[in-house]
Amino acid sequence: MKNFLLFILLVPAIIFSQDSSYVINENDSINYFHESERNYIGINLSPIVAGLLTNQTSHNIKISTIYKRNFGDHNMRFSLNYLQNVSNSNFDFNMPVLTTDTSIFYRYFNSDYEYYDFRFGFEELRSYSTTRVHIGIDLLIGYGQQKSNYFHNVYELDSSGYYLSSSNYENHTLIKTEGQRVTNYFTTGIDVSFGMDIFLSESFLLTIQLTPQFNYYIHSKDKLIDDPLNEYVQFGNFADFKLGYLDVQLIYKF
Repeated sequence: MKNFLLFILLVPAIIFSQDSSYVINENDSINYFHESERNYIGINLSPIVAGLLTNQTSHNIKISTIYKRNFGDHNMRFSLNYLQNVSNSNFDFNMPVLTTDTSIFYRYFNSDYEYYDFRFGFEELRSYSTTRVHIGIDLLIGYGQQKSNYFHNVYELDSSGYYLSSSNYENHTLIKTEGQRVTNYFTTGIDVSFGMDIFLSESFLLTIQLTPQFNYYIHSKDKLIDDPLNEYVQFGNFADFKLGYLDVQLIYKF
């Protein structure tokens, strides 16, 4: 499978790498050109950057391999991506389910997902002296997995009138009751990118871009359902919008 995905990324490079023309056109005092090195290949460094900035071992990640082909004032682009959205907290969503005079039982719900996708699209370039910016759009198709679970915690009233987490109910039925679901989905969607290129040398550039994306998940199959409290009553397709991934791409031109 990995060899097949690598082949998909390399085919455009092989096809387009023969043409190395260099053409300059003038339009409203802004120069657009076919570069002598018109093929770009790169990786997304954002997981490394996020790890350094947050100093956390568990965070949302997006790993990408990118290929671009320059056509003057725009690039055609292809990418293979792995995305993971991790529940970093036990408090994604919760609600009280049982109360007594001295205690409250809460049910907690977590959900995370991971999937692979292939994207293809283009980006429009604008150059201003030493700065180049671009806006782009991609269509995406992929396959992945969503994992959900729920569990319970209990808080007990102390002598000061505060509710604190308690371990006095370990044998209670609710504390022993947990649920989980693992579901596979096909995913389709689009993303829009707003980026800036920083030229490190003639052959290397750093691209920083914000990439909002819309996904529509198509239900494939349920791998695991353990739902003693019948909380997972809605199955099927659903949509998801994320305001943006911050991509930091290191690009090599050839």
